[in-house]
Amino acid sequence: MKYKKLTFLLLISLIYSANLNAYIKSGRCEPYYASIKSNRVNSHRGPGKEYKISYEYIQKGTPVMVIAKYDHWRKVKDPLGDESWIHKSMLSPKRFVIVMSENPTELRKKSNETSEILAYVKKNVVLELVTVRGNWCNVAFRGDAGRYSGWIKKSDVFGVFENETT
Repeated sequence: MKYKKLTFLLLISLIYSANLNAYIKSGRCEPYYASIKSNRVNSHRGPGKEYKISYEYIQKGTPVMVIAKYDHWRKVKDPLGDESWIHKSMLSPKRFVIVMSENPTELRKKSNETSEILAYVKKNVVLELVTVRGNWCNVAFRGDAGRYSGWIKKSDVFGVFENETT
């Protein structure tokens, strides 16, 4: 009986120390944005396939903020604020933003409040990030009638830093 308890405690301590080691070795990094590389990407509770799946991202281009690194794994924060680990091969450096505003967001012809409104973009729409100027993001996307581009307020999207300019 004592042998079983000792084995159990040893096993628990090994699991705990593995998680602790993964945490200690997880290299905090300067946060940066990346995007989900393809449809159907799994994220895990820890840096490895042996960890349970946390989420399945189903839309290519969804922006995520990379906040830590461990070996070939990246800890990411998604648009809802959830954190999980994704293998680096499933991330792309290509930049996208996602509309987070509850109300439709104005896509403008130029980067100012008085510019012509080209369209209204709904919440959760993913847009390619072209450039950032001040409080505005130049974005592009494909629609039924072709490729569209315009300017959207930085405050209405996730996927760009507040002080970022390109």
